[in-house]
Amino acid sequence: MDKPKISPEEFRKILEGIDLKSISLQRSSAFLNPEINVPQYLEIKIDEEASYKIRGTGVVDIFQTYKVDARKPKSKSRYVKLEITFIVRITSEYDFTDDFFEVYKSVSLHLNTWPYLREFVNQATARMNVPPLTIPFFKTK
Repeated sequence: MDKPKISPEEFRKILEGIDLKSISLQRSSAFLNPEINVPQYLEIKIDEEASYKIRGTGVVDIFQTYKVDARKPKSKSRYVKLEITFIVRITSEYDFTDDFFEVYKSVSLHLNTWPYLREFVNQATARMNVPPLTIPFFKTK
């Protein structure tokens, strides 16, 4: 990872000027492969991406998408796939910059959205009548 283009002091200043207004589910999709018998163990892979849009003076919408893929170990066939996008609406006292967002999305954003992801995946898989997937705690790198 490249060295951040924002100083720790500037990042901290902007972060302290942020206020969380809401977290909303924007969209979700689920897939269950009925051709596979219910496996006893699943390998879970989670990909994620994030972007943002400035909505007005000091209002920012952040879009956090998670793609959850669960399959039998060493299998090419997917058993369960979930895609979830959350909108995190914040207000910012200071300019919300690309340099700030590059650092923010790697740690702070997950601290807000990861619990929503865990709950969504657990509930969705239960409704799919498969053993609920338990997403681990988020750990910073």
